Amino acid sequence: MEFLLPNSGNGRKRILQLQLLALLPVGIAALVNTGYQYLAAIARNPELVNDDFRSQIARGLGANHERLGLYDMFAAGFAHLVPILLVALLVGGFWERIITERRQASIEPGFILVALLFTLLMPGAAGWGHVVFGMSFAMLLGRGIFGGEGKSFLSPALLGVAIVQVSFPGAADQHPLWGGLAGFAGSDAIALFHRGGEAALSAADIDLWTAFIGRTPGNMGTTSILAIALGAVLLLIERLISWRLLAAQIIGLFVFATIFNIFGADDGASAMPAYWHLLLGSFAFGAVFLACDPVASACTNPGRWIQGFLIAALVVLIRVVNSTHPDAVIPALLLASIVAPLIDHAVLAWNIRGRARRHV
Repeated sequence: MEFLLPNSGNGRKRILQLQLLALLPVGIAALVNTGYQYLAAIARNPELVNDDFRSQIARGLGANHERLGLYDMFAAGFAHLVPILLVALLVGGFWERIITERRQASIEPGFILVALLFTLLMPGAAGWGHVVFGMSFAMLLGRGIFGGEGKSFLSPALLGVAIVQVSFPGAADQHPLWGGLAGFAGSDAIALFHRGGEAALSAADIDLWTAFIGRTPGNMGTTSILAIALGAVLLLIERLISWRLLAAQIIGLFVFATIFNIFGADDGASAMPAYWHLLLGSFAFGAVFLACDPVASACTNPGRWIQGFLIAALVVLIRVVNSTHPDAVIPALLLASIVAPLIDHAVLAWNIRGRARRHV
């Protein structure tokens, strides 16, 4: 059995609890790094301090950019992550209540996971209107229209983030947390590599260690490979995600990145080593928590390998040829999720034809 099947209300509740537990280290890393990025930017440019709601909360909690202690980073991260999460929860709960009342069904708590995933894929300075718009889209078109929890063929959080990226591609602000970000698309580090290679990353204080632990600019929950790996281990142990799909994405990323290294140009993202593709941007987060969502992934084992390689190929290809969309993970995941049923259909048809030939 590949997945733990939610054959009862208690089973669904346990799965949700495990998924939230897997996101706990990601959330902690998001708090610390978001606070660090904010306070470090203020320390470099004190004139960037403003009186927006989140900055007021950070000051009220005693966050001090002059010392950058662990509490200061937690407090500043709390001031940015938690308000977005609360808005996402309120919007998700509002639409969940309306949808379930219309269907005369009970409220399903899965909207909490949708809100948390959506929040972790947002930058710390995301606008409130953008959060409301994206979560509404996620709940209505990613969840409600298909009949509720587990009945969609797309991850609701993925769909919500995708519509925000498409609708507000040039979203930017003077808020310090937007430094080093390509709007809602996430980290600008890959675009930096496009422009100047590893020297440009070094100039931006990005090295292998900081990228691994998550001390780089980016969407709040996507920067720490260490935290994401801890969550992935739990999900794999509990059989909540497919190891085949996860392995296919990682192997495929290294294969296709190496192909571009060998046959591509000597500069730009085509020269980016595979480990930078893994460490930068939101590939790791998307591979674990979005692509491996059972509702958005292929159901057959061969289909999982095909879908994983397709995701990796699309991510590397878009990163290399399109510097205006440097991360590429959200559109690649969305396309791979849309074609997942077609992949399964092709795999089943191939198996049926093969069995028919053997029995002729």
